[in-house]
Amino acid sequence: MLHHIRYWVAKNEANDHNYRDGKYWTYNTQSALAQLFPYWSARKVGRILSKLEEEGAIESGNYNDKKYDRTKWFTLSNGIDKTGDVHLSKLTNANTEIVEPIPDNNQRTKHNTNIVYPWDSELFKKTWDIWKQYKKEQFNFKYANKYTEQAQLKKLTNLAQNEEQKAIELIEYAIAEGWKGFYPIRNKATTSNGFDAEKYRAHLESL
Repeated sequence: MLHHIRYWVAKNEANDHNYRDGKYWTYNTQSALAQLFPYWSARKVGRILSKLEEEGAIESGNYNDKKYDRTKWFTLSNGIDKTGDVHLSKLTNANTEIVEPIPDNNQRTKHNTNIVYPWDSELFKKTWDIWKQYKKEQFNFKYANKYTEQAQLKKLTNLAQNEEQKAIELIEYAIAEGWKGFYPIRNKATTSNGFDAEKYRAHLESL
């Protein structure tokens, strides 16, 4: 979450956008952030943002045109540099209530242009790229937009019960069986065409 905020603050700075009180800011709703990070609920997102404020990593503000608009704006504290590194000696504590803000469709659309992977490992990302390439070559299919791809990642995560290894196995199995989507593995020991998962993973790691 901290790197997400850092990215949009830096982007707004580059575009000279959302400059208030000597700093550049970003804003979004808890529900929209929960769509970007589907592994967290909106309430969990609120707790994370609150914790970041309490630890002095970020600051919040309200620069909305309408007084009743409680949308929270966020920027990095002086203890965080532009690369996202934390300088603990500079951090200060701040307690700020997180409220459910009024959606801003323009900014939410911009924020939803990034795909958020459930796991950051290179192996998973390579496996996902291979899945997309397989869909393209086998079915001439391409995800219509980032939203549909993010939804498919969420489905995969749920099927895998939030376990990366299971998610990779589901992708491998779907490719081996020639499926268009993901389904529970009936018997992951063997597949209909003798697919060797270990060799497949070894190949991915060698890329």
